[in-house]
Amino acid sequence: MSPAVLVVIPAFGSPELTDTVLADLARDGSTDRSDVRTVVVDNGDDYELPSSATGVERYRPGRNLRWIGSTDWALRTAAAEGVDACVVLNNDVRLSRHFLDALVAPLLEPDVVVTAACYDDFWLHQRAGVIPPAAEQYEPVDRVRDVPFCDGTAIAFAAAEVVALGGLDLDAFPRHGYGSDIDLALRVRAAGRRCVVTERAYVSHLRRATMDRVGDSAEGNRAEILTGLDRLWGDTWRARAGLGPGAFPAHNTGSARSWYLDPDRW
Repeated sequence: MSPAVLVVIPAFGSPELTDTVLADLARDGSTDRSDVRTVVVDNGDDYELPSSATGVERYRPGRNLRWIGSTDWALRTAAAEGVDACVVLNNDVRLSRHFLDALVAPLLEPDVVVTAACYDDFWLHQRAGVIPPAAEQYEPVDRVRDVPFCDGTAIAFAAAEVVALGGLDLDAFPRHGYGSDIDLALRVRAAGRRCVVTERAYVSHLRRATMDRVGDSAEGNRAEILTGLDRLWGDTWRARAGLGPGAFPAHNTGSARSWYLDPDRW
């Protein structure tokens, strides 16, 4: 049986990006299903739903919740309403075909609490084996990888269990939430649950399209990650996340491969 799903897209400006990811969901009929509720969190208080976005809601919180606040709202709304899966998508992504069902399917596997799509972005453990010219051309692979953590770019949660584990830590990651996905994964795995990446679903990430709009810097993002994770986990979090001591160097001079304790695993 398919789980009921709440899909949330945090948005701040760049309406053309939000329109496009909604169109990708609508392409497969995901926005018109009775078991799927789709909500755009309009953090800029200026987004107008296109006429083609039937079945899509808009939530205006009155301030910019950023990624972490939008995702926290999504998780707690899903848990309170008894929705099985909570999906959060950046608005600067393009989706493979039949994306939603493929993304949430692993949540039906034993002990899986967090799942993410494979992609064309930074983390080796999440990269697709083959990067297609366009997301809709991606050929799904029937493979699920257990991973140390999942990037929050396109992610699904078993809502009630994630909330029971404490959800996202808004105090430790108060700006955008950089690093909060790693912290959540460490707590999930410490509880004996699993984080996975599915190769059945794929996203192409436009990389910082929204972050550039709000003026975030790479160093500011790095500071949020390190400050929050150091506060919560001391000097143990890198190893727990499968990363070496050189991960997250100043001025982003490292590379994904050099950051891993065991890069050949991926």
